[in-house]
Amino acid sequence: MPGDLLANVMAPKTSGRGGPRGAGCCGGDRRRGDRRRERARNENGQFADSIDPADVLSVFDAVEGPVVTSTDVADVLGISTESARQHLNEQVGEGTLRRRKTGRTIVYWQVTTNKGEGDE
Repeated sequence: MPGDLLANVMAPKTSGRGGPRGAGCCGGDRRRGDRRRERARNENGQFADSIDPADVLSVFDAVEGPVVTSTDVADVLGISTESARQHLNEQVGEGTLRRRKTGRTIVYWQVTTNKGEGDE
């Protein structure tokens, strides 16, 4: 019995799903960045900001519906959701987009100007 206890203590840790820690659901073969495009780096090795406002606005044409989320932008442009959120909020600051929190999700939509309405 003491040998069994020692064997359990010395056994490799698992992730709770039966595999070794860090293996993930796919046995460690799939890396997080596999779905993202290869991004350019500057001379310091940091990612170069290659996303311009037109790229962010083009996501509205790529997804179904009148609103987008930071996840939509991240998936279409191949960037992190945090980076997508920052790009979307820059557009909000410039007045190109508006945003609203619905539950736990923030949705963004394009601002349209209706010229001629109320102008008399």
